[in-house]
Amino acid sequence: MNKIKIPYQQTGYFSNLMLDYISGNENLKPFYNHFHSIEGYKNQLEEKQFSDESRKVLYDSLNKQYQELSVVDSVKQNIERLKEQNTYTVTTGHQLNLFTGPLYFIYKIISTINLAKQLKNNFPDKNFVPVFWMATEDHDFEEINHFNLFGKKHLINSLQTGAVGRMKLDGIEAVFTDIQETLNGRNGLEEIIQKLKKYYNSKNTFTQAVRELVNELFGKHGLVIIDGDDKELKRTFQSYIKSELLNQTNFKSINVSSEKLETLGFKKQVNPREINLFYLKNNLRERIVFEDGNFKVLNTEIEFSESEILKELENYPENFSPNAVMRPLYQEVILPNLAYIGGGGELAYWLQLKEMFANNGVTYPILVLRNSALLLDGGTSKKINKLGLTTKQLFLKEDDLIKTYLKEGAEIILDLKAEERGVELVFEDVIKKAGKIDQTLQPMIKAELQKSLKSLQNIEARLIKAEKQKEEVAINQIKGIKDKLFPNGSLQERKDNFLYAYLLIGDSFIEQLIEQLNPFEQEFLVLS
Repeated sequence: MNKIKIPYQQTGYFSNLMLDYISGNENLKPFYNHFHSIEGYKNQLEEKQFSDESRKVLYDSLNKQYQELSVVDSVKQNIERLKEQNTYTVTTGHQLNLFTGPLYFIYKIISTINLAKQLKNNFPDKNFVPVFWMATEDHDFEEINHFNLFGKKHLINSLQTGAVGRMKLDGIEAVFTDIQETLNGRNGLEEIIQKLKKYYNSKNTFTQAVRELVNELFGKHGLVIIDGDDKELKRTFQSYIKSELLNQTNFKSINVSSEKLETLGFKKQVNPREINLFYLKNNLRERIVFEDGNFKVLNTEIEFSESEILKELENYPENFSPNAVMRPLYQEVILPNLAYIGGGGELAYWLQLKEMFANNGVTYPILVLRNSALLLDGGTSKKINKLGLTTKQLFLKEDDLIKTYLKEGAEIILDLKAEERGVELVFEDVIKKAGKIDQTLQPMIKAELQKSLKSLQNIEARLIKAEKQKEEVAINQIKGIKDKLFPNGSLQERKDNFLYAYLLIGDSFIEQLIEQLNPFEQEFLVLS
């Protein structure tokens, strides 16, 4: 694989908040604990405390969750190591998207695996376990029921409700049929389809399918997969749930941080609730609200007094599900975690949470922007080279890229800025002369200047249009390249599924990506 690095600032796809964060902008330092650097991890290791009792609960829960899975030695060893005080985790997480969803799902996990390896190199007396947190309790089925491949959306339909992780994969056969009909004859397709069918079948839930597939893809690298929908892990989090129900202070602390970020010009990514918990039972996951002196479950008849809901929490902690605001806290309470690896949107809302962590006495993790990459197939690379385009130019908007191509390749210069400047100089001289005779003439002359400049701009536009007609084939190729690499104007990693990489590179694609993605290199990668 060839690798070209492009600064995130030059891609046009990253928010100012993330660009400021990775560059260490002083204004953002109050919103996180330690920076993503070796020195930062040294400090984080000194701060992070995790009791033997918590380690035992985590160890026992993971062993139960892995009971029905074929576990390779590297995963077994990492689970065993979690009992030891010198072992820490680095964590990423994601929704249970069908067939993993967008490509960046894969990049997040690889970034996490590689971070664990690099930390081990720098701190050899410690152990670092890469963890993938499955968002099994999410209930927005439409966010996870599909994936995109080669410009087509494939989806599974279901009438099931509640936490998506508990849903069965009813109707999955229709998805496989759709893929095979669409991509019939592609080299390697049948092999990967048969692998996927082992995990994605009507007997399995979304949780089981994702756990088995991710374990198949990354188990050899020691990735430990965790499901937060777990009674004993929730029991560890009971005191925080109780505080959320009775005190509702997280709402206030997050809003304070959000307002501070907004004064710096950054939009908030998440809006906290007074109670950031759902009630989770069977096929139900609905918000808990406090109204008229009681705790009510929205869209149901379920209602608790204070004593009743505390009794419910004591007996059935698994019935309480943290929302997007509380889940980070839950994660950091049940794991000996040092860092969270996520995308720009995720890290943006994590930056709203530091005050909440402080108020709860929980160490805030280091935030790591996951690696981002663009994969180029051989055919597309040849077209790009033939057109004389640079890798950096690919990130221009389509119209700007076409104009750049036409101006650079035209036999005559299509850019009339020099001529515009010449006209301005002539008119400046005329304006000076007119001012000496009659200053009231100057506004009229300035208006004529603007007309002349407008005429030149129209001429430039017509020259470009004429050149476009001459270069129609090349322009269509550019449009095709942009559409393929940036579907619907978005990054490839946000649209295409990992099957794209598998069919492009083969079953070694994970290993090749592991060689290329470095979580300490905060630059966009173009891989070919």
